[in-house]
Amino acid sequence: REIVASLVKDGAQIKDELTPLQAHLLHMAAGASTEANELLDAIKAHTIYQKPLDLDNVIEELGDLEFFMEGLRDALGIQREVTLAHNMKKL
Repeated sequence: REIVASLVKDGAQIKDELTPLQAHLLHMAAGASTEANELLDAIKAHTIYQKPLDLDNVIEELGDLEFFMEGLRDALGIQREVTLAHNMKKL
């Protein structure tokens, strides 16, 4: 408990230092993380628990991911095609 208390950044300080862009980026990244976990849960139910694949849910979660990723790209001035090209080069 003492270690955490000595290392944690105060929430009020975070709020005071946060810019509107940073708040937006955090919102978009947290949303993408949440949707990725929901997609993972759908795939886990199918692969681990042998439930029928809920394709409608998978499509919904992929759409939600696209929404949050586009929000990040737009805020950072990055075009989708640039991220895809960068990923293809990496792979």
